[in-house]
Amino acid sequence: MGWIFLAVPLLVAVFGVIWLLSGVGHVSRGNAGKGGRGVLGGGALAAVGLALSLVGINAQGFARLTHEGPVAEVSVRAVDPANSLYIVSVRRLDGSFPPQTCNIQGDEWLISGRVQKWKPWANALGLDATYSLNQISNRYRSAERGNGKMITSCDLAGPAPQVNQYLPDWMVHWLIDHAYAEDRRFGDANYMPLADGATYRVVITQFGFNTEPENASANNANETER
Repeated sequence: MGWIFLAVPLLVAVFGVIWLLSGVGHVSRGNAGKGGRGVLGGGALAAVGLALSLVGINAQGFARLTHEGPVAEVSVRAVDPANSLYIVSVRRLDGSFPPQTCNIQGDEWLISGRVQKWKPWANALGLDATYSLNQISNRYRSAERGNGKMITSCDLAGPAPQVNQYLPDWMVHWLIDHAYAEDRRFGDANYMPLADGATYRVVITQFGFNTEPENASANNANETER
């Protein structure tokens, strides 16, 4: 629907240009009165249409650049808080993946993956950042506290994209590289406190992952860490 705000002003601008050219034609044939009205009216209409088109393009670009897509819901349940033991459940929101549970020992959970960022013009045309989740693992509040501690993690990698069934990897990468739409690829990760009863929501933006608390337990734990 956002493209309507681009199409309508462009049509107005095109109509204004046609009216303007018609007025120029009348002036060249000696009909100054009718031609003058066409030049003035068509020029003004074309200018207004172009101005509104630029506003629409900027608004559409801003909307695309601030787009967020749901990735996962992360829930935490304490098993042995004294020894920093928790069960973390991950429910994917981006497809029909079965929920996963992971035993994590630490102060915080960390979710990581690979992000493919596109150029702004590709975002404006509707191409959103793509990603693949890697794993969820533990994290400690400080290096001193984490040194020598065990790493606990669970695999979150999903199946390969369907296009990989029909095209070899080298061809997929060649097509992406020669479309000149990719900005860069990078690893990205978000972490949040492990707190009993806390629920978090992970989203993908055009610039990478972002995580926000979903309930009071998560908010309280997040505020306490500041």
